[in-house]
Amino acid sequence: MIKRPLLVSMSALLLLGFLFLVFQFSKAEGADQSKTVYEKITNGENINYLIIGDSIGRGSGASTKQETWFRKWEQQLKNEYGVTAKRHLIVQSGATAFEGLNKLVHTEYLGPMDMTFIVFGENDRKYMDEAQFAYFYEALIRKTKSVYPDSEIITLTESPLDNKAFSEAIASISAHYHAKNIDLRPAFAESKLSTYELTTDLIHPNDKGYTIYADTIFQATKDLAAANEDIANMAIPLLEKTDIDLQQTSAYTKASHLFTNEYWSSDIPGDSIEFTYTGTFLGVKVKSNEYGGMVDVFIDGKPIRTLSTWWPLEKERHLYVTSGLENKVHHVKFVVSDRKSIYNVTNKAQVQLSAIITEKQ
Repeated sequence: MIKRPLLVSMSALLLLGFLFLVFQFSKAEGADQSKTVYEKITNGENINYLIIGDSIGRGSGASTKQETWFRKWEQQLKNEYGVTAKRHLIVQSGATAFEGLNKLVHTEYLGPMDMTFIVFGENDRKYMDEAQFAYFYEALIRKTKSVYPDSEIITLTESPLDNKAFSEAIASISAHYHAKNIDLRPAFAESKLSTYELTTDLIHPNDKGYTIYADTIFQATKDLAAANEDIANMAIPLLEKTDIDLQQTSAYTKASHLFTNEYWSSDIPGDSIEFTYTGTFLGVKVKSNEYGGMVDVFIDGKPIRTLSTWWPLEKERHLYVTSGLENKVHHVKFVVSDRKSIYNVTNKAQVQLSAIITEKQ
């Protein structure tokens, strides 16, 4: 009878100690979702953030990792507020918003996020029109808010994007969801430096260019934190059917030869593989590498486009084919082209195709 109160007291103390440690760990990891990212920054609390983007999103063009825009931004947060920003990446050079959506869907949940940067547009304009881009861009924002509901959304309008319709789509969709759009083009123009001085290849920023990115993004972060701004929200959709459920299938209807090791592969021009699917858009999952060849795509007997599977490093890619189709049954045929990418300097041009990407019906 004498020891029982002591044991209860010790148990309570142990429980309190455990809860305190959990609280401290959550604080250190930026996992307290009762506060917005701006409240956390103002209070000097650490944050988790995500980048979903293309080559600029991953900092291509910087001379070292320390010269990327996000490393510089992280350092500015540390210097000004004492905040450590833990970075997570879903990025791919050459990617479109379509591929970003696919990579997000197929990436394991990364834990609570305080902020997400979405960095697309420059590549997208090469493959789709502004309406097609807007569809996948909105779908990506909605999927991001679905997976990471407590995350602020920061959309970047990339410095080389010279397509007015695309930049307007980014701005209007961002505004609809109260996502914060940061346009890097005015900052480049105001620097009085030429594109040659700010980029490595007239597209990707160099160290000077990424300093402008970091400074612009950090100033916006400071202003938003000072105003204790509300974060992005899940508004009603602007466009129809943008809550997309993606599916992949390798179930082909006809092919010149069988799959081998999960890929249909050929370096013989004229070899082909065919699929039937229902939906309004189409993508394809391929393996890209330095030997990558080109493939001609036909839907319902009509030529759609030629895709290159070349890439300097071996990567699994989710390539956009087309969208805006009638929602009915379609037949797609992929034919190995007799052409080769100008970047492929090898004596081989091989197409490796794994699956088509469509919407669940």
